[in-house]
Amino acid sequence: MAVDVRDPKSGFRHCDVVVFINEEVLRNGGGPGFYLTFRSRRWKDIEDSLKSIVADTHIPSTIKRACAWSALALGVRVASRQREKQSRRVQHLHNQVEEHEAATWTLATDLQRLRDERDEVVSELRSARDNLKQVLQERDMLHKRLIEFELSQQLLAESQGTEYPGAVPWPLIIKEHIEALDTGLQSGQYSVSPKKDKMASITAAASTSLRPQLAADTENMRN
Repeated sequence: MAVDVRDPKSGFRHCDVVVFINEEVLRNGGGPGFYLTFRSRRWKDIEDSLKSIVADTHIPSTIKRACAWSALALGVRVASRQREKQSRRVQHLHNQVEEHEAATWTLATDLQRLRDERDEVVSELRSARDNLKQVLQERDMLHKRLIEFELSQQLLAESQGTEYPGAVPWPLIIKEHIEALDTGLQSGQYSVSPKKDKMASITAAASTSLRPQLAADTENMRN
C-alpha cells in the first residue's frame, strides 16, 4: 500500500480516494517505494524523478503509470504540507499583530500618563511662580516699611528735639522723604545700593532741605 489511509499528513479527506489510488498503483505493478522515498521531498524533486522515469524507455509503461499515481498522491501531500506551513505562518503573523497592538496600547497609555504628569508639573510651576511673586511683593513692602522706620528714627535723633520758629515740621519732612523713598523704590533707585548708603543719601537730602530754614532762623536771632 502506497498511501496510508490513517496518515493525517497525506492530505486526503476521503478514504475511498486513497483506496482507489493504492489499487491503481498495485494494478500497474508498482509498490510503496516511490511514495515512501519522496513523501518528505519538495514537489520539484518529485516531478524531476517522475520525468526521469517517464523518459526512460527501459521502464514498462505500467510502472510509469504506477509512479504517476504515486506522484499524484505525493502532490496532494505536498499541498497539504504547504497549507499547514502557511497556516502556521498566518497564525504567527496574527500573534505578532496582537503583540504590536498591545505594545501600541501600552505606549499610548504611557504617553497619556507623561502628558498628565507634564500638565501637573506646569501647574505646580505656575503656582510656585505666583507664590514667589507674592513673596517678593511682601518683601518689598517690608523693606519699604523698614526704611521708613529707620529714616524716621534717624531724622528724629538728629533733630535732638529742637524746633526752630518757622521751620518745617519734622513729620512733614519725614512724609516728604517717605514719598521720595516710594518714588525711588518704584524706579529702582534704591534696589542696588546698600542700606546705609540709602539712609545716608536720604538724611543728606533732609539736611539740605533744612539748611535754608536754619540759616534764616539764625539771621533773625542775630538781628
